[in-house]
Amino acid sequence: MSWRLIERIREEVKRQLSEVLEYEAHDPRLRWVTIMDVHLSGDLRQARVYVSLSKLATERRETQVLQLLQRDQGFFRSRLARRLELRHTPELRFEIDQVEKQARRIEELLAKQY
Repeated sequence: MSWRLIERIREEVKRQLSEVLEYEAHDPRLRWVTIMDVHLSGDLRQARVYVSLSKLATERRETQVLQLLQRDQGFFRSRLARRLELRHTPELRFEIDQVEKQARRIEELLAKQY
């Protein structure tokens, strides 16, 4: 499968998951979750979904939200299947986006120096 096609599908999965999260997930604990990125396997059967929470979120809150997303991954996958025209809907695996956390840490360090 061409990398361009995989890239287009990746962007569509990200967009559709963001919409499901915003409009169809009714749990208030998911209100501040943002889909940052999606990485697809070459066969499109697995997707790692990188999420970010509000800057005010604690480690405990991140863990709770991650558990909630994993618990409800069937809901997200079924909604995604309805929206995409793929032979197989990817299995979703949610992870906290470490890039966002690292950027916040760098900002904190820079603020301390100046």
